[in-house]
Formats: sequence, structure tokens, C-alpha cells
Amino acid sequence: MTKEQIEKRYNELVNGIEKKRMYDGRNTVDRYVCDTCEYMIHTTYKDKGVTPFTMRCTRCGGTMYHTKTFDKKTVPPYVMVFDWYRPTLEQTLKMSDGMIDHILNGGLILDSEKW
Repeated sequence: MTKEQIEKRYNELVNGIEKKRMYDGRNTVDRYVCDTCEYMIHTTYKDKGVTPFTMRCTRCGGTMYHTKTFDKKTVPPYVMVFDWYRPTLEQTLKMSDGMIDHILNGGLILDSEKW
């Protein structure tokens, strides 16, 4: 895919995402738990989009599964919550082909700087 094609699809996605009929988790917090070491994280949607049901654990390499969703208002302030977000076009252009495809299909990425 050319840079121009990526830019066109990205802009179409961003301009139309709010009108799309899809789950909007921006007022929720999701819990992921590792099946190996039981490490737990909580995430929320900074942007409207799609997120994975499983992901790799950064602690042990096991698989973290989405286990529960909470209303954002019920999560205590001491719980660290990581954001799923849509990268900018510039960030997207620097990604691998697979990640670009993920983003252009509405996928979000995890802000792991705090992680």
C-alpha cells in the first residue's frame, strides 16, 4: 500500500469512526489477567475502536485474557489504567504492514509507556 493510500484510508477512518455502529468502550475499564503469572492490568478506550481479547504478558510472555469489564465510574482512583488509542497518521506510517492494516481497520494500540 502506498503512503497516499494509507493516508486516504486513515483519514476516512478518523472522519467516520464516530458514526460507525460498533462497541464504544470509552466509558469502561477492562481487566486483563495473565494465564501464567496472574499479572493483571486495566485498560480503557481513549478513542473509539477495537481492541484484542488476548495479548502477550510483558512480565512472563504468557497470554493475558480480557476477563472483566467495569463501568469507568466504579474503578477506584488508585487503580492504574492504560489507554488504548489510535496513533497519529505519522505514527501509523512508521509501523509494520500488519500494524498499519490493524489501525486502518479500526484497531487501537496500547499506551504502554506507563507499563
